[in-house]
Amino acid sequence: MYLGKVYNKTSSAAAAPKEPNVTIIAVKSILGWAARDSKKVKMNGNFTFTANPKIASLYLTSSKSSAPYENTGEEDSMSVKHKFEGEHPGNDLQINEFIAEWLNEPCIVIHGSCQDAFRKVVGTKCAPVQLKPTGQDNNDGRKHMLVFEQFASTEWLPGHFTGTVDFNTPTAVADAGAVTINEAGGAVYQLPSLAITEPIVFAAITADAGTVITLIGGGGVAPATLSTGVADKSAILVNGTDWVALAGAIIHLEVFKAGATTFLIEKAREE
Repeated sequence: MYLGKVYNKTSSAAAAPKEPNVTIIAVKSILGWAARDSKKVKMNGNFTFTANPKIASLYLTSSKSSAPYENTGEEDSMSVKHKFEGEHPGNDLQINEFIAEWLNEPCIVIHGSCQDAFRKVVGTKCAPVQLKPTGQDNNDGRKHMLVFEQFASTEWLPGHFTGTVDFNTPTAVADAGAVTINEAGGAVYQLPSLAITEPIVFAAITADAGTVITLIGGGGVAPATLSTGVADKSAILVNGTDWVALAGAIIHLEVFKAGATTFLIEKAREE
């Protein structure tokens, strides 16, 4: 693969101003992870969470945020370590309570920029980051310097994530044969447990093109089944392989619109 010089109006090496609000998620609260594709960087799908997940939205001064990574190891055994660092201005009670709550908590950081169409995920399932805080309170000012860093190295670079971070309880689907996908339902849908199997059918899909939605299997004696179709509101599955909605099984699907026809195209599955 040749990665030659690309000439356009935007310099690819220019700084990308960081969004000031970043998302911190405790690893213990993540049930399903957005799966990486075969090229190991792009993360397809959405995260799914336990009930009452431990999460935080944290304000950091945009110009003071940084997300480097570094290499570690010897020849033929190289790996990387992720880091995210930023500054929170002031010394109010809320930021002090955040630091106290998140010390020694393995987590990931999801952050974006005002230039990219994706967000980056710092930390992994087996090599999460942890908070290393430092405070300043002197004549020059008051602030907290917050560094989220891996203790363990990993083969994975920070992920490129285009899904939805939806911390709401998954939308319960009463009838697997008439699933409605819309903005009100969010990104994650919980299928019912069945005693008699039935095909998963989408009654309506009004979510925008490019939206990634997630189905969680409900299991039961005879779980529902999703098959590839060709009609409007059908799913297109990798290799045409059916997905069986076993308890806890997950499939991620992207909304694709072709004229008046809407499809759900499989991005990844976890079983």
